[in-house]
Amino acid sequence: MRAEPVLVEPPPTLHRVERIAPTLSFSRINAVDAALDLAGNRFDVPGAGVLYAATTAAGAFAETLANFRPSAQLAARIAAAGGGTSPLIAEVPASWRSARRLRQITTLDALPFVDIEHPTTHGYLTENAHDVLVQRSVAALDVATVRGPSRLLTRGLANWLYAQTDPHGAPRFGGIRYVSRLGDFECWAVFDGTAVEVRHEFTIDPEHPQLRAVAELFRLAIL
Repeated sequence: MRAEPVLVEPPPTLHRVERIAPTLSFSRINAVDAALDLAGNRFDVPGAGVLYAATTAAGAFAETLANFRPSAQLAARIAAAGGGTSPLIAEVPASWRSARRLRQITTLDALPFVDIEHPTTHGYLTENAHDVLVQRSVAALDVATVRGPSRLLTRGLANWLYAQTDPHGAPRFGGIRYVSRLGDFECWAVFDGTAVEVRHEFTIDPEHPQLRAVAELFRLAIL
């Protein structure tokens, strides 16, 4: 029997933290940057757009606050300078909050999403997207490789899935369901062509419970 991917539908409400304008800005990457492992985002598709969202507000906060986490280099500098035993905390300036909004969004009549976390999907992609794996010297997909550091691999898989069509030439998939590398947060990469609308919008309150939870997890002070 021919392998098929596991398909899922996104929940009615997704969460996204983004700048005030433009609203619902799809991530885009050019061909030059797409060839660089550290450029762009995890499931960007060269020449197309991808909108990133999370099932929970905590997931949306985690994905956008990750770069504020205290680094090993900072810890090493503090230790070399004879730093004390106080917990290592990084600050998130108030300007970060004021420039952004937490938005609840929904997809409209979306095509199925590929669950890239599922072992059955790993088998499907290993069998059918073999050129992407061989190019990255990956023998077979698993959770470790899907959540690994290689954006060239995950972007290659996203590009392959984006290009799949049915017998009539129409796209097969609306996007990708994945789990954040930052924790147990369910996330969604929405391919362009999928209609998305904002249902609710909120200013980012420093006392938002899910923001506080992520701040504690990442050792951040929200100003």
